[in-house]
Amino acid sequence: MAVSHDIDRAGLDSRQQRRRAVIGSSVGTVIEWYDFTLYGLAAALVFAPLFFGGSDLAGTLGAFATFAVGFLARPFGGLLLAHYGDRIGRKGTLLVTLLIMGGATTLIGVLPTYESIGLWAPLLLIVLRIFQGAGAGAEFAGAMTMASESAGTGRRAFTAGFPGASVYVGMALATSTFAILTATMSSEAFLAWGWRLPFLASVVIVGIALYFRFRVKETAAFEAAEESGESAGRAPVVEAVRGHWRFLLAGMALFVFALPWVYIVQTFSVSYTTGTLNVDPTHALVGLLTAMLLTIPATLAAGALADRIGRKPLLMGAAIFGVVFAYPMFMLYQTENSVLVALGLILGLAVIQGATIGVSAAMIAEIFPTRMRWSGIALSREIPAAVAGGTAPMVATWLVSVGGGTPWLVAGYLVVLSLIGVVGIWYLPETLVKATTVEDGDAAPATAVEEHSA
Repeated sequence: MAVSHDIDRAGLDSRQQRRRAVIGSSVGTVIEWYDFTLYGLAAALVFAPLFFGGSDLAGTLGAFATFAVGFLARPFGGLLLAHYGDRIGRKGTLLVTLLIMGGATTLIGVLPTYESIGLWAPLLLIVLRIFQGAGAGAEFAGAMTMASESAGTGRRAFTAGFPGASVYVGMALATSTFAILTATMSSEAFLAWGWRLPFLASVVIVGIALYFRFRVKETAAFEAAEESGESAGRAPVVEAVRGHWRFLLAGMALFVFALPWVYIVQTFSVSYTTGTLNVDPTHALVGLLTAMLLTIPATLAAGALADRIGRKPLLMGAAIFGVVFAYPMFMLYQTENSVLVALGLILGLAVIQGATIGVSAAMIAEIFPTRMRWSGIALSREIPAAVAGGTAPMVATWLVSVGGGTPWLVAGYLVVLSLIGVVGIWYLPETLVKATTVEDGDAAPATAVEEHSA
């Protein structure tokens, strides 16, 4: 099976256009993960009493269930919008994803609560969460596509790392906002109206993102594919499944490992350490914020290293670390010491996500041809996001209840997912060979990656 090398047409982009493409893709990713992190933190801290009538286990599970609903919507929105992104272009479709996400997040900030309108409150929350998930499902895959197509061959993993690092800029922005509010407001005021402020602020961030995204041109790789008659057919998703199903399955296994880790650390860990355990909520949020900030340089460093030694060593190392570190992470949590809890959060996020998010973006983008690239990335990433990623906090909460309040079943769950990642990464091709054997704008031999991965 031939692996596409036409991504190297991105070398036709000017340096200015490359810079704009990276900024435009990254700023959209900031708003995507600002929105999603806000929802995850609110689900962990306030949605149970406000929208589900209580803060007991049933209310917490209900709040995390709506968190999962957004991920169930991701593959549907992702594949629908990826279809148009592959057929009509990257730029216009990415503008649509931004408006869908930002609009839904802003409206969550004005929703009436269960006390005001009863069951309509959680129903409306679910509807807005579906729209938020649908837009986000296409956004990151599109950002990965645009950044990778605008990168030079020798710096693709590093360049793709910028949207990856932007995930944590968005997360850090949302987490720091929540941390400041919980530290400066009374719990009553925060529960009454303070939690709404970060959601309403989304409209400002969307406006900034739109400004940058309007300045981005269509990628040279997409334009070159159209000019050569290689543009997407009627169903690029079907083409990706038919022609690249082995790589799709291996990519899904990679993301089945990588995505639950981030949501266990980011969302469940906050709920567990502040609810089941007795860690101060502000300390937990500060620890999580520190982990997110450290993940930004870790992502870029991993991308730079992957451009030198290959994609697979970084990804495989992260998966093996996930197998080894799952139980020690919860041992650190069990101490209830804020510094040790923060250490667990930092290692769980910065090491695993830092080594996977940007590197996987480059590898998956390099596997698929231009005419189906966005669809292939969305298929590889968003189905695991729905099945394993969005459900992770809910599954972890249930496992703690089954385990009598202990986290060891959750640790075992992470070990199994990490082992699935090891298998998937093993079957993925090493794509660095094409990124280092050709000059920008040249096509690599169609057999290069096949020979390397044989």
